Amino acid sequence: MARLTGATPVWRIHGRQRVRAVAALVAGRLAAFVSRLVGHGGSSLPGVVARRVDPDLLRKLGGGLAGGALLITGTNGKTTSSLLVEHILSAAGLRVVRNRSGANLIVGLTATLMRAARMSLSIGADWAVLETDEASIPRAVDEIQPHLLAVTNFFRDQLDRYGELSTAVSLVSRGATALPEGAILVLNADDPHAASLGRNARGLVVYFGLDASALAADVGAETLDARFCPLCGDELTYSLRFYAHLGHFICPGCGFARPNATVEAVDVSSAGTAERQVELRVAGVPLEVTISLPGTYNIYNAVLAVAVGHALAVDPVFVAEGLRNSRGAFGRMETVSFRGRELRLALVKNPTGFNQVLRAVAEDPRPKVIMMAINDRYADGRDVSWLWDVDLETLAPAMGAVRWVAAGTRGADMAVRLKYAGIRPELIRTAGPKADDALEVLVEESVPPLCYVLPTYTAMMELRGALERQGLVSSFIEG
Repeated sequence: MARLTGATPVWRIHGRQRVRAVAALVAGRLAAFVSRLVGHGGSSLPGVVARRVDPDLLRKLGGGLAGGALLITGTNGKTTSSLLVEHILSAAGLRVVRNRSGANLIVGLTATLMRAARMSLSIGADWAVLETDEASIPRAVDEIQPHLLAVTNFFRDQLDRYGELSTAVSLVSRGATALPEGAILVLNADDPHAASLGRNARGLVVYFGLDASALAADVGAETLDARFCPLCGDELTYSLRFYAHLGHFICPGCGFARPNATVEAVDVSSAGTAERQVELRVAGVPLEVTISLPGTYNIYNAVLAVAVGHALAVDPVFVAEGLRNSRGAFGRMETVSFRGRELRLALVKNPTGFNQVLRAVAEDPRPKVIMMAINDRYADGRDVSWLWDVDLETLAPAMGAVRWVAAGTRGADMAVRLKYAGIRPELIRTAGPKADDALEVLVEESVPPLCYVLPTYTAMMELRGALERQGLVSSFIEG
């Protein structure tokens, strides 16, 4: 695990450059203090302020890491994958800094390293594990010069912000081709767009994926976001599909096909409601791990984390230990006890992710209430028409006669969507836009003590803020 980074080593920063960087640290930390004092929840503000003082601060702080930086990007799974990688590295005795709250733009990455930095500009960590927004990848690669870049998947997401899928793929591709010599790419072999990034890689490529037919599912009316070959444009054919366009594919036109994966999940068995045993093949060697997260999408997150551990030569014993000790990340199947209820928060932000969360909820046989909190603020995407691409017609009936709560600024839209999916109106209640009111309605409706809460990003932050004021969850302000 030799250090590989093109960031400016701290011992090379002298004179005005060092003074400016230290001044930026002081300014950013002061901003963080004031933010906490007034109860502001922004986790990126310290980075905004610090970069105003020293726009080159991230590059300088990256040079203070003993090992280097690992960037994890893609549409879905960044936060959970980052958490699992952190646990694996920590189990191996390595010190890790991570952007826990999901502040994944350049200012958020800056705030994360700034929080861990000493006034000497060195970082009290061996590795930085940074989930990174797809649009920020070119700049993040330039400033941080990471040791490794991992890509989860590509799906349509916030079309009013990103545009079509090709835009996100193009941005990540630019970052991948600009990686420093010797950097490692970890790519999803089952995603045609992600897998295609490895064709022109200059360094090591580690592919991960699934090879377990038991996980293949009836994909219902799910949209194929990667229906056509990213190289020649012909329609792809599949011998195995796990969900959406993830699976074993081949292009009949140019022959581009799913690459052989170094790390694969080959079997999954349940050890009860909370745990699953996943049988892996890592460079041809069997490895069994236990994970406590539901859904096929979390199998992918776990396999990515194992692939990162393999790329960094982490002992498989520590890989298994790290996964065994992992629970839900911030707002990603995070469990909260609330007035005698068990709330399970699971972020939803695009059709494919929403479908997978609903499949995971349906796998839980216990009686439940389901609340969908849909906001249309900037961080969520103003356009909520994507709700009509969620396969509720297939997935909602699988829940049985559960009660549904529609909340958030677009709660009424969500209620209409549920009615068109065939849910009887008497099973749907609209709660309004305020998080505290939504939680009260949830308690009134939740005769069973299990409540799944499916919010968009800002709705999740508002709900967690309401729970934080009651001392039920910790703050995730970074800075």
